[in-house]
Amino acid sequence: MSLTWPWALFLLALLPLFVWVYRHNLRRRAEAVALYPDLTLLVRATAGGRRWSRYLPALLYLASLGLLIVALARPSLAVPQANPRAGVMLALDVSRSMAAGDVKPNRFIAAQNAVKTFVRELPEGARVGLVIFARYARLVVPLTSEHHRVMEAVNLLSMDYGTTIGDGIMESLRALPSLEERLATGEDPRKLTTIILLSDGRNFGGMDPLEAADEAARQQVVVHTVGVGTASDGPIEGIEPRLWWAARFDEETLRAIAQKTGGNYYFVDSADKLKQLYSDLSHSLVWHYRRDEATGYAVIAAALCLVASLLLSEVRRRVI
Repeated sequence: MSLTWPWALFLLALLPLFVWVYRHNLRRRAEAVALYPDLTLLVRATAGGRRWSRYLPALLYLASLGLLIVALARPSLAVPQANPRAGVMLALDVSRSMAAGDVKPNRFIAAQNAVKTFVRELPEGARVGLVIFARYARLVVPLTSEHHRVMEAVNLLSMDYGTTIGDGIMESLRALPSLEERLATGEDPRKLTTIILLSDGRNFGGMDPLEAADEAARQQVVVHTVGVGTASDGPIEGIEPRLWWAARFDEETLRAIAQKTGGNYYFVDSADKLKQLYSDLSHSLVWHYRRDEATGYAVIAAALCLVASLLLSEVRRRVI
């Protein structure tokens, strides 16, 4: 929360003066009862009920004054909302090595579920697209705010031979707004485009992944990489023996891509962790903050406190 006129809060220092005046009046009334024991005053002074309830109207009145002073300072709140200029491209490895069962039920299905969680939890209006890569990289869904299109496409994916991580990055870059377009908006270009690349990290063919990362860095596109898998040596569940060598989990390349582009590298070794990671990412990307003035809320709260104070005071008079 920020304040347009923060100096107004100095008026809160007057509230203790109100408390002093209130307590002073209570003492004067008590003295009047002792000197002139009028029946009405005596009844008021000895009225039953909880002791704290006698002070509740005054406390509510004090709260209304405090809230009015806060309203005078014109508070405003930072409200998160989807940035319509921002876009996230999901680059997903669909190579045969993603069939490995070291992440249950296998890497591929866990990745599909994680991507769907990401898309499902994006704010309305956020733009997202999908690129897949195996032997070749292909744009499946261009940037769109129609999230159901990405969900439907993910459900139809199938695996293929080969892993071309560098091509996946380049295809994602081509699908995102250019650096010139982003600079023209006046916003930080690095906050307008993001690639989230998921793979087991072992590259075979295509453009060198680190050269593609250099190009992403030149275009000021952040690439977050997600490494999925645990297998390093020995048999790999879900993979035929002749492909064991291709399914070895390799995180060095993914870590280097993230470092070159200013992104983060995430390692996950279970489906639940993968889904949680994508859920967290969906809440941290494509957002910007709009400042909304909250003065009206403070005034309404002050009015409610004042009305409650007056009503309680009237009820006490009638009871007495």
